[in-house]
Amino acid sequence: MVLGAKLRPDNSLSPILKLRVKLVSILANTYPDWIFYLSGCCADTTVIYRTLVEDYHIPEDRFVIDFYGKNTFHSILNMKRDFQQSRFYILTSSFHIGRCLRIARWQGLEAWGIDISNYEKVKKNPYLWRERLAMVKSLMLSMLIRMQIDRLVKWYHTQRRRWYRYLGERHLDERNRQIMEQALASVDETIPLTEHFFLQMKLNLPFVFWSFDEKEHFAVNLCSVDCTTVIENVLALALCYRDNRRTYADLIDYYRRIHYKDGIISFATRNHYFTWMMELAIKEGFVERIGPDEPTFPFTGLMDIKPSYMTLNKHLIGQMAHEENYRAIEARQQEGVRYTYIPRELFNMPQDSELGVIHDGDILAVTCDQHTWSRGLETKHLLLAKWIDGRLHFYHSTDDYIGLGKEDVYTYLKDKFTMNGVAVYRFKYNKA
Repeated sequence: MVLGAKLRPDNSLSPILKLRVKLVSILANTYPDWIFYLSGCCADTTVIYRTLVEDYHIPEDRFVIDFYGKNTFHSILNMKRDFQQSRFYILTSSFHIGRCLRIARWQGLEAWGIDISNYEKVKKNPYLWRERLAMVKSLMLSMLIRMQIDRLVKWYHTQRRRWYRYLGERHLDERNRQIMEQALASVDETIPLTEHFFLQMKLNLPFVFWSFDEKEHFAVNLCSVDCTTVIENVLALALCYRDNRRTYADLIDYYRRIHYKDGIISFATRNHYFTWMMELAIKEGFVERIGPDEPTFPFTGLMDIKPSYMTLNKHLIGQMAHEENYRAIEARQQEGVRYTYIPRELFNMPQDSELGVIHDGDILAVTCDQHTWSRGLETKHLLLAKWIDGRLHFYHSTDDYIGLGKEDVYTYLKDKFTMNGVAVYRFKYNKA
């Protein structure tokens, strides 16, 4: 078990994490049969994983990732509850090992510590009092779990979220109407609609929320987006403008039609993969795939995928515990999707070459094989095309940035060996 820690403000590894990553690389080469369980929040585990895979070239199947280890106690609890491991090593800092081993022992587990340094002195360590207080907290949590009081706590949090949703929906109706008016008031048609609404995302539109029903709730946050949600928001707003449907109910309807197979609202019919969402958007007439069915220059790459993240990581997704959801999603995954893409090496060509088939505002889905760090996902990143001085650039959204990329697509992709090319989609809009 490799425990995470805070990243630097620029999302790079802190000194402590660099030590942990270095030691993992040494252990991976020394013990080729070891599996490494990375536990922490989504950000630090992802950066650790990508560093080990891309910089140290350790095979992806050597890792198991727990994105929900929000603290030491929950990381160890998840190891026991979700992965059924009762004997393992814990790799962490010297001042942290004592607490980790006690927490494991309180939960009936056998654990041994691997110290990342041999120079830290506990009595001089600034974390001494933090560790003592955290030890008390962990002991109380262990006692609560053994007494089954945690069930009451979970019920309380569930009810609190339900009431928050209920009250939030009632108070946000007027704000949502204002958001629609603001977003669609003065559209700049001199640029593609997708580009216009992406730039609107940069303006930090207010929060939008709704719930389809009691079991399948769906939230949209226009002021906090990742690479996928920003494309979803752009498409939904562009469709409202294209079809002259300007109400908040219209926006919800487009999200439903993008996200749910045949418009049926349930977890099993939700499009959990970007490719599934695009296949439905093509069927609905929202977008078109740019590229032939069979390889033709520059679309010389062929992707034949069966995404598997949902079933591979069912222990991390509460709804996947229901047998009917698992079987339905497993069956959809087996259907597979086939399409062509442009290999990354060809993005060094100028706009007046065959690469000019890509237009401003096109959606670029960065492809990858199914053995990359995403573990069963079919795309690594989503970009929005923008030609600048004959070179293909892009807009995108990351954990800490949304806007125009700082380099062209070729420079961005060339050193990322897990990103093998780009599939191209275009929003269907006829100005006439």
